[in-house]
Amino acid sequence: MCYIEKKNKVRVPLWADLLIFLVLLFIASLIGVESTLSLIGSTDFESVKYSFLSAILSSIMVFLVIWLQHCIIDKRPLSELGLCTTHFVWKHSSLVVVWTFIVFAIGFLICLLSGNVSIVSVHWDLKDLSLSLLMFTFGAFYEEIIMRGYLLTRLCRSGLNVWLCLIITAIIFSAMHLANPNVNVCSVVNLFLFGILDGCIFLYTKSLWVSVIAHCAWNWIQGSIFGFKVSGCDFFQPIITLDMPSYNLVNGGLFGFEGSIICTILLIPFIIIFMNLLSKSIAKDECQN
Repeated sequence: MCYIEKKNKVRVPLWADLLIFLVLLFIASLIGVESTLSLIGSTDFESVKYSFLSAILSSIMVFLVIWLQHCIIDKRPLSELGLCTTHFVWKHSSLVVVWTFIVFAIGFLICLLSGNVSIVSVHWDLKDLSLSLLMFTFGAFYEEIIMRGYLLTRLCRSGLNVWLCLIITAIIFSAMHLANPNVNVCSVVNLFLFGILDGCIFLYTKSLWVSVIAHCAWNWIQGSIFGFKVSGCDFFQPIITLDMPSYNLVNGGLFGFEGSIICTILLIPFIIIFMNLLSKSIAKDECQN
């Protein structure tokens, strides 16, 4: 059963837990970077090969860190992080994938019909699509187990208001991307909104896998299918290759669709829907308790 336990006695204070976590995460990150560079035999941080191997190794390292922190130091169950599966997981996952595709299809059509993007070519490469899906899966797992699996769970467990916990983790999530190429105000706002949305999805479904799949679908569909940059980065060959006559707030420019005001408009109604679902779920849990 997936759950976020609040009843067990907290063994380590929140500030100490977060400090230990940051130290362990920093050490794990150094090990991950050095291991990746050793495997690829170069210092090209912008290569696709580096991004691919880094996503895999970083996911493994951060899982070990969180397992050590959560299960060994705090002596809490792994299922509390949402690392479990039920038949509802696949139902919810299917819905978020369909929703993600609809969002980007609408955004793509608006950009296309308004002349803010044009199609250069359509190319189908199963190898690139598969490798990009694998990379985005590991990348999503890395970010989600940190932001939603551990941090959001830990903040909620401390007794903080759920909505405040969502805002804090969404701010941290958007801040994690500030070093990405061509970041702008609109992209930071959209990353914050996506952080709120994915946090609501995690708390509502009580499953990390649903938020991982939502995050992976978000990156893969916008990048590998519709040809937008993903948080300012290019990776594998997309199905649709785009040309932008100008970089603006409609097409998102060099940051990708996440830098588009259209993305903002499309995100807001879904956030309202999931916040409403989460509110009802919290009220139901409080009544049961």
